[in-house]
Amino acid sequence: MNLNDKTMLLREPKSMTRFTNRQGNMLVLVAALMVVFLVGAAFCVDIAYMHMVKAEMRTAVDAASRAGTEELARTQDRQVAVNAALDLASRNSVAGRGLSLAPGEVVVGEATLQDSGKFAFDPNGAKLNSVSVVGRRDQGSIDGSVSLFFGGLFGVDAFEPVSDSISAMSLRDIALVLDRSGSMTARSGSGTRRTALIAAVNEFLDEIATSSPNSTVSLTTYATNSRRDLPLTENFATVRAQVNRIPARGATNIFQGLRQGSDSLEQDSNRRRFADKTIIVMTDGNFNVGGTPVPSAQLAAGRDHTIHTITFSSGANQAIMRQVANIGGGIHLHADDAGDLSEAFREIARTLEVILID
Repeated sequence: MNLNDKTMLLREPKSMTRFTNRQGNMLVLVAALMVVFLVGAAFCVDIAYMHMVKAEMRTAVDAASRAGTEELARTQDRQVAVNAALDLASRNSVAGRGLSLAPGEVVVGEATLQDSGKFAFDPNGAKLNSVSVVGRRDQGSIDGSVSLFFGGLFGVDAFEPVSDSISAMSLRDIALVLDRSGSMTARSGSGTRRTALIAAVNEFLDEIATSSPNSTVSLTTYATNSRRDLPLTENFATVRAQVNRIPARGATNIFQGLRQGSDSLEQDSNRRRFADKTIIVMTDGNFNVGGTPVPSAQLAAGRDHTIHTITFSSGANQAIMRQVANIGGGIHLHADDAGDLSEAFREIARTLEVILID
């Protein structure tokens, strides 16, 4: 082997040099991409954690506001409602611990429906029917802000989730004022007007039990004179049983029946001061004793009672009962037959449902 041959063996081919350089460049690129990948993964972990904590916060404040509202419906006591909201919030985990609310973050107030279709919450309202809860985890709260896993890589060690919820109760005291005059024995379909009324009231109570379960109902019936059959009660079975026993005889004194129904909402020992007051008057005829029911409607409206009216049969005075409903800020519905009567009671029951989570 001569000197030139030895020189060729010692000299590395150019193609191999280029290949080695590419290997080195790829290692640098892979290392850089790994860093980017790890940073991205860390970022995604913290983002997912933030979303989870926010969802936990929303669940906790919704549950707290509902618990406070339900307790307000039962007890009519502001402080008891606040305590119920605080307790349930503490039993809902947010970032690994129960949510601790400051008393000032639970407010009992009045929610009212605006012309826009939205509800406005007034903490100074007189008719307490709703609970507002604001849940927060920040440096000034009892729990402090929520620490992130990898936030330090980006200069952010923690975040401060905040969520709010307002729940309004469907709380009504309802006076049923029903016609038991002699004309209720007239035929209607396969039965009488009286049996049609019994079926319609049962459907009304079924609807109320589902859509507005915190309601109480009183029963007033009228013919020549009116009588208080039942005071306000949560026991709808008692109402059903009493309606089944309604006789049908005498004249039609709507004036006295409406007034006594309104009195039940004002004077019954079971009345609730924060409940909305609603009167439902049903008649199958025209007043022929006691005079026009308009003065009784004006009295009830002055007491802030809403009046809905239902007329049944072609002989009913729709004009005067429509006037009564207008005075009381309610609606008037007319029924020609038993099916229409049941639908009228169901429709009014649906108007009484107001449950808001905002």
